[in-house]
Order: sequence, then C-alpha cells, then structure tokens
Amino acid sequence: MDDAKRAAPRGALDRFWVVTNPSPVSELTDILFETDALGFILQVRGGLSEDRRPRLHVDRAAAEADAAARLAVVRGLSAIATAKVPGDVARAELLRLLDAEGNVVFETELRG
Repeated sequence: MDDAKRAAPRGALDRFWVVTNPSPVSELTDILFETDALGFILQVRGGLSEDRRPRLHVDRAAAEADAAARLAVVRGLSAIATAKVPGDVARAELLRLLDAEGNVVFETELRG
C-alpha cells in the first residue's frame, strides 16, 4: 500500500473542492465547486484546462479562501485597468489591499 492510501482514511477523497482562476466577471459559484473524481474528469473533458489553474482542496474553508483571494486579485486588476487614476500608475511602487476595517490583508512592493 502506498503512502497516500495510508495517509487518507478510506473515502476521505471521495468528494473534494475545485477552485479555478476567475474572469473579470466571475462570481464565486463560477470558480468554486464540489465534485468527485468522475465529476472532475468530466469537467476536464468538457473544457476545464490547465490554463484556468485548477486547484483541488479537501477542506471547504481552504477552497473558499483560495477562491476569494483569486476573485480579489482579478477584481482589483480590473478596477485598476479601468480607473481614471491621477498620476502615472506605471510609477507605482507599492500595492496594498485592505479589508473592510482598513487592516492590511496583502502588501507587496512593485519595484524590485
């Protein structure tokens, strides 16, 4: 018996969550779904490809967090691309995302 079969109790991977990259108009239900191995195979045969960067999760909360993060990135990029921003966005040096209370949830320098 291989390590993967020993590590997971029988039936533990019967159902899992899939998260894919969103488009600018995606909603949570477009990029997050629960399935099983056969359902996932059918999704791939139906057009789900590697370029959508599917990630499999056995934990629903982890899948929801992954999906929410992906949506935030795409929505942020879309907002930046379509905003009438004063000044030169190309000179930006810092990207900071805040939650509803103003706490930093992500921050990165844009210049190396």
